[in-house]
Amino acid sequence: MDFTMIAQAAAQTFTIYNIALIFGGLLIGMVIGCIPGLSVTLGIILMLPLTYNMSDAASAIILMLAVYVGGMYGGSISAITLNTPGTNSAIATTFDGYPLARKGKVKKALDVSLFASTFGGLFSALLLLLCAQIITKLVSNFTSVEYFALGVMGISLIAGVSGESLPKALISGMLGLLMACVGKDSVTGVSRYAFGSNVLRYGINILPAMIALIALMQVVDKLREFKLSGGKIKDANKIDDDGLNRNETRRILPACFKSSAIASILGAMPGVGGGVAQFMCYNEVRRSSKHPEEFGKGCLEGIAAAESSNNAVVGSAMIPLLTLGIPGDGVTALLLGAFMLHGITPGPTMFTKQGVMAYTIILGCLVANIFLYPIGKALTRAVAKVIQVRYTYLACAIIMFCFAGAFAASGHYKELILTAAILILSYVLTLLDVDNTPLLLGMILEPIMEKYFVSASMAYDRDYSIFVRRPISLVILIITVVMVASMMRVNRRVNALNAEQEAVMAAEHEAEEKNEAAMLSVLQAEAATEESISSSYAGAVLEQEHVKKKPKDAE
Repeated sequence: MDFTMIAQAAAQTFTIYNIALIFGGLLIGMVIGCIPGLSVTLGIILMLPLTYNMSDAASAIILMLAVYVGGMYGGSISAITLNTPGTNSAIATTFDGYPLARKGKVKKALDVSLFASTFGGLFSALLLLLCAQIITKLVSNFTSVEYFALGVMGISLIAGVSGESLPKALISGMLGLLMACVGKDSVTGVSRYAFGSNVLRYGINILPAMIALIALMQVVDKLREFKLSGGKIKDANKIDDDGLNRNETRRILPACFKSSAIASILGAMPGVGGGVAQFMCYNEVRRSSKHPEEFGKGCLEGIAAAESSNNAVVGSAMIPLLTLGIPGDGVTALLLGAFMLHGITPGPTMFTKQGVMAYTIILGCLVANIFLYPIGKALTRAVAKVIQVRYTYLACAIIMFCFAGAFAASGHYKELILTAAILILSYVLTLLDVDNTPLLLGMILEPIMEKYFVSASMAYDRDYSIFVRRPISLVILIITVVMVASMMRVNRRVNALNAEQEAVMAAEHEAEEKNEAAMLSVLQAEAATEESISSSYAGAVLEQEHVKKKPKDAE
């Protein structure tokens, strides 16, 4: 690490102009990220034309990185308050963020999200600054065999998100894998399952699928709740004043550290991204927790695991981009285009030929994560005003943004048709009590698995034993088997605890009903006694009046 270059990069980073760009980028990212249907990718695409005339290329990249960082946190705002993730990487945040918000603890959920996002972002940014070359050497040893093994590990997470029914989760996951196979084969170019349709010829884009399965499905659920409740809907978008305290902060630190470490390694692997990292980190924290039954019901560690993981990917995804010239995810693919546009050549020679530029970008990412916490503290409530309007009004805007975001995926009308079709499918699955999360997970992982499986098969002449003969691949597959067995055991434990909890609640409810019945019978007996006394008293009074009347009659 060249400290002279770092000093020069610091001088370029800490200018009023760049600090203002970081502030503006974070705010724009938070607003775009919190609106369901929009995405960090769309935010960076909107920023890209604004950077054309910037004289300093590093400033342009810093602006887009700030939008990236702000957008990753902003996605949690709508995930917590509306159960509708603003970004793909905030899906796991809904598992515990929204249940906690429904308990009236919106501020606490948002504070956990902000703290975990800042922790994960700083962790990966420091890792990027200190260990970029070491991590790159580690990841550069991976071939298509190891990447396929990682894909298998990722798809095994279906066991972790299966809930009460593993068979239904497997059906959902396989359906996702099948849907991702639609269109042209990425290796041979052969058309599959298109059935002669122009809409299906080029496959199903993940953005419309995510919008339909997550964002629009939540709108449908909310409107269905509105209809069934006779015009009343339970919103959790009113922010209270009960924030995160010191004891709770200390409690979530292990989850933040574990998720940040796992996500930083995953983010450095091209093609993995925050969508996979969030599920893997969430399941690992849940698996190792002493109280896994609390997850999914408003657990602080669950929010911390999801949010620290998706922000940790931001810095680590820059590692393969800066050192190998390979984008780690869709957003860094856009950044790669921005690099080329501004004359920056990422790759193995960047730290020698453009070292100051590389360290300026890294320091810009670090500063953006440092600024995220105070800006989030000060402006989250204001940004949340965007989604604090009455949901019946907000639903129309969300639907509009969702379909606009789906259309923006390719600029073709077919995305709108696919979004509507997937929404109908998702609603049918919901009525059948089949979770959509494994389906989405299958769609995210299928292209990665297929690409590296075909590459490995071609490279080793269809010798499939190579997946267990290479040491790193074998270790990954063994870890996968252990993880699946562990997650299934945890699910059984959680289901047993839930059943026990439900039995206790049922017994308490039955006891309450008996107490209420006993109280009612006592009240009825008291009422009957009072009525009897009243009637006896009235009879005695009448009899006394009758006795008094007799002498008068006799006279």
